Amino acid sequence: MEISYYTIDDLRQPPKRLFRKGCTIWHFDTVEAAISHYQALPATGEKSLGITDGFHVLELVKCLPPYPDDVEGETVWASDYRALTLWRDRPESAQAESACETAFHPRYRVDGAVLVPVSQFKTLSKRLQDKYLWLNVREDEHSAIRWVYAAGKGWVPPSILYRRTDRPILVLKYQADGLTEQGAYIPLDVAPWEYTLLLQRTLERQKQRGDANDESAEKRAVPQ
Repeated sequence: MEISYYTIDDLRQPPKRLFRKGCTIWHFDTVEAAISHYQALPATGEKSLGITDGFHVLELVKCLPPYPDDVEGETVWASDYRALTLWRDRPESAQAESACETAFHPRYRVDGAVLVPVSQFKTLSKRLQDKYLWLNVREDEHSAIRWVYAAGKGWVPPSILYRRTDRPILVLKYQADGLTEQGAYIPLDVAPWEYTLLLQRTLERQKQRGDANDESAEKRAVPQ
């Protein structure tokens, strides 16, 4: 399927129809042309830029106001193609992301119903290197979070992470339940990206323990 790139001038509006105002969609053959057009659109609208194969759409970036009093928005990452099976292996996805990074250097990304800061760090700091999250028995992603620090609101309950609003709220940090390597409880004050890395590490350890328990059970079941 042939790849093309698109821009939308304002996602807050319904699609334009005959005799009815609404948002407009433009299509381009190259990501560079789409970026150039996107940059020319006013930042007061919820403009968007993405890729399409004619049937499926990958939204790359969009314009959102990070803080409650902002009149104009700034460009944020709308999605991560690596998390989407349909797009992760397409070279156009990586090329378009690289072009958007060069053009916009987004500071924030959409994470579910909220915005979170983008981090350049890929590993945890020393204070967190031997820490894990205390998840519930279902290992729900956000179950270790006790409080969320939201821009313009302060500390609020984690239910805000699931609350869809016209303007996604910027979340700057979490207070979460943690565990030491020895299994002792410890409260954690972490940035969203740190929480994500802790979640990955915690789930990996849980899987390793589960595999070890299964192997041990199999050995006990084998007649001596």
